[in-house]
Order: sequence, then structure tokens, then C-alpha cells
Amino acid sequence: MSITSTEAATGAAVIGPNAITRMAQALTSECGGTQCREIFAAAGLARHLTEPPTRMVPEIDVARLHRVAVERLGELQAALVSRLAGRLTGDYLLSNRIPRLAQRVLKMLPRSLASRILAAAIERHAWTFVGSGAFSYDHATGFRLRIAGSPVCKELHTREPACSYFAATFERVFGEIIGDELRVHEVECEATGGKACVFELRW
Repeated sequence: MSITSTEAATGAAVIGPNAITRMAQALTSECGGTQCREIFAAAGLARHLTEPPTRMVPEIDVARLHRVAVERLGELQAALVSRLAGRLTGDYLLSNRIPRLAQRVLKMLPRSLASRILAAAIERHAWTFVGSGAFSYDHATGFRLRIAGSPVCKELHTREPACSYFAATFERVFGEIIGDELRVHEVECEATGGKACVFELRW
């Protein structure tokens, strides 16, 4: 099961603006407005602070922003910022993209079934966040989500898994449906040399 992104007319892969707008919120909250502006300027994205994007953005912009955050903040602090941005994205998705009725119905189902239905729905809309990458999931042994060609990891090399943004987004969305005790762990990451970015759901 996999899905790849659509592309802009120019041929550049695009993803939703949350990966930029929520990073701006998280950077301001965790590091202050000055450092947020410096990081966005270094990434060539200062314009997005004065005019936050409301449409799909080039995935390369997202890749550059996350890479500069790691370079300026270090892996640990960048992961904390990315995690907050992911939670904020999850909040947005739950409020604006996943119908409340659907959420209520899913909460009534057994967890294993609800998680598969939710993962299938995410797969159908994966082009909005994987860019030129591909999303898939597997529940044969445990429950894992997989992104091959993660836009967060492009040209990024780290010691620890670098996709805190996606891990936190998945944790917030699945946690709302499955239960607060659900945790998402990135067990493989392209930034550390893995073949894909793999997220394991545990509850």
C-alpha cells in the first residue's frame, strides 16, 4: 500500500503549509521571535513570516527549513521544536481535516480496527505531506507507518532520528482516537542512513 505526491505545474513536488507555519509557531514559542526570524531568513523563507502560506508549498522549502533548524539549534533542541510543530499540526488536522463524527465513530471501534481505518485515510491524503516521497503502513507485526523519501530528511544527516515533526503529528492524531497512552517512536530514519523513515505505534 503506497501513494506518491502530485506535483506543481513546474514539476516541483509540493506539500501542505503546516510544515512551515507550525514550525514558525513552535520556533517562536521555544526559541523566541528573534531566533525564529534568523532561522527563516537563513532558510530563505523570511517572506513566510510576514505572509504565512495558505496553499501548497515546495517540499524543498520545508527540507531547507528543517535542515537550518538542526544546523542552528542542534539536534536535541531542533527535535523539541519539530515535535511541538507536529503536535500543532495534529491539532489543526483534528479540528479542520478529520470530521468530528468520524472521530467519534472511530473511538467506538476496537483499537486495532480504528488504527487501520485511520491509517488508510491518511494514506489516501498522503500526497499532502510526503511531497515526492511515498507513504505506507503495515499492521502485520505491530503497527508501523513508513515514509520513503521524507521531505524533512532531504540533504539532512543526523546522529539521531530527525522526523520528530511527523512522529508528533502521528502521535497527536492517533492518540486522539486510540487513547492518550499511545506513543509513536521513529525506529528508522533516512537522516541516519536508514532506507526509510519508520514510525512504530505503541499502545
